[in-house]
Amino acid sequence: SMCADRVGGKGLLYVVATPIGNLRDITLRALEVLKEADLILCEDTRTTRKLLTYYQISGKRLRSLYKDNEAQRVPEVLEALRRGWKVALVSEAGTPSISDPGALLVREVRKAAFAVVPIPGPSALTTFLSVSGWDLSKGFMFLGFPPTRKTERRKLLQHLRDYPYPMVFFVPPHRLRIFLREALEILGDRSVVLGHELTKMHEEVRSFSLREAGEYFETTVPKGEYILLLEGRSGEPNLSLEEILAAIEDLRRKGYPLKEAVKEMARRYGLSSKALYALALHRKRG
Repeated sequence: SMCADRVGGKGLLYVVATPIGNLRDITLRALEVLKEADLILCEDTRTTRKLLTYYQISGKRLRSLYKDNEAQRVPEVLEALRRGWKVALVSEAGTPSISDPGALLVREVRKAAFAVVPIPGPSALTTFLSVSGWDLSKGFMFLGFPPTRKTERRKLLQHLRDYPYPMVFFVPPHRLRIFLREALEILGDRSVVLGHELTKMHEEVRSFSLREAGEYFETTVPKGEYILLLEGRSGEPNLSLEEILAAIEDLRRKGYPLKEAVKEMARRYGLSSKALYALALHRKRG
């Protein structure tokens, strides 16, 4: 019967990475686990069914597990584990519990003294970073999806102004333009790499400055989820005042008004724009 207890064997929770777009990006071990699982918990049953069908894995017991029902699912998962079942957790795409549900379940299962076994595989985050062309060996910060509420989002960006390492965000298409606009306004112009549709047919990885990215998406309609790598504050303290003033001159030659050029450099190097403006004016007169 469906609920037949497994003879012997202790229940196990497998946390299984699944493809982020191309169905062939799955490990042999992940397929073995999915074939053997007594229960598969999935964020989106349709997506998981598609994957199982592609690999001719049939007759599986699927249960949805997403952010809003994760807590309610815990008792029945623990019950299944007590019966000695092998339970697999998958998210809609990639590695579970990074930007998806799963962390709560993992904690509770471990608390109940059952083993939690990671089955590594695709992750949108590392897939994207591997082709960014940036050296991330000194560190980077992953921030998931920016807050949906404007005040919280702006507060976050202000909070990140002085952060010196690259930052990674997931951005839904309908929020990309506003996010690029606010980032430019609050952080000043910085380098950015945008990844899109990774492992799919229209895969794209592009490097821009925030300003260029904003201009590009004025005419290009954002579609699908974006992953964005943003430069940290370069705040090179080793830049002399002379060099900063020269850089302001440089921006002015490019057509920036003095006030804008000062604001930009002050922001970039963490200086007071008021003081810098006074110096730049003084220099102009002198």
